[in-house]
Amino acid sequence: MKRLVTTCLIVLAGLATATVSHAQLGGTGASLNIQPGGRQNGMGAAGVAVADDATGATWWNPAGLGFTQKASVMLTWAQLVPGLADDVSYNYLTYVQPVEGWGAFGVGVIFLPYGESIGTDQSGAETGVFTSNEFSPALYYGTQILPDLAVGASLKYVRLQYAPDSQRGVGSTFAFDFAGLYRIPAAKLNLGMNLQNMGPSVTFVNEDQASPLSRNIKVGFGWEAYATDQFAILLAGDFNQSLVPGSNNLKTYHGGAELTVGRQLAGRIGYYSDPVGDIEDLTFGIGLRWERLLLDFASIPQAKDSGLDNVKKITLGFTF
Repeated sequence: MKRLVTTCLIVLAGLATATVSHAQLGGTGASLNIQPGGRQNGMGAAGVAVADDATGATWWNPAGLGFTQKASVMLTWAQLVPGLADDVSYNYLTYVQPVEGWGAFGVGVIFLPYGESIGTDQSGAETGVFTSNEFSPALYYGTQILPDLAVGASLKYVRLQYAPDSQRGVGSTFAFDFAGLYRIPAAKLNLGMNLQNMGPSVTFVNEDQASPLSRNIKVGFGWEAYATDQFAILLAGDFNQSLVPGSNNLKTYHGGAELTVGRQLAGRIGYYSDPVGDIEDLTFGIGLRWERLLLDFASIPQAKDSGLDNVKKITLGFTF
């Protein structure tokens, strides 16, 4: 029983690490570190200070809810290992609702299915088919405490199912995010910070084998370098540091640019650097906006020796 759970955890962790460099941040719960948002991913996965859409103001930086003016909903989908495991997909759905005098509230949910597996008991006999997945609903809140400074937080429930519950392959916990966003209007500059996934470790077999969540801190900037009625250029950059004990060397660097034409078409390019995960490559993306509907696409590199194609992330959004 213990061997089954341990083997399953190793296989799933290896799959997540091979498919999404975000898992290089250490800890368990790979889905918590897979970045949503076709816009942010197109700019090298830089978004902690680009919090002016539903995804940016929830997953990336809930402090952005303090500046939210309109309700909106967004869905990000990605097939993580195309051609290898078509049933492994990332799904993030979020909705934000401003409340006058309070700031804004948000809800979100992450679902990462790993597909079906055949379980075995200690004797090696098959016990049937079971599904593995990661599931994490969340509540978000952000508010302004000064005209140009907002703070925010999130509360997440995290459930990880790597083997049947009868074989102790299911663990759950909760986690918090704590974030800040500071705007400098005269310079058209945003500075952001988000402390993510702070909470108790996940226990599967016993307390001695508790696994910490992928705790990390993001800091970054977003700068509107140029803007007219027809064109706008946004530059963004993030630094991400793992806070899991013993993982000080797990750092990632992100940067990119967005060119918007006529407020309807956007082109994006970025650079993703994950030295430990062996990722040093360009990202790119496009965005289309039609009235209140938007569609964003991004291509994100994977580990050089993985042999896998880039991950394609698609985000669909609507502003009410």
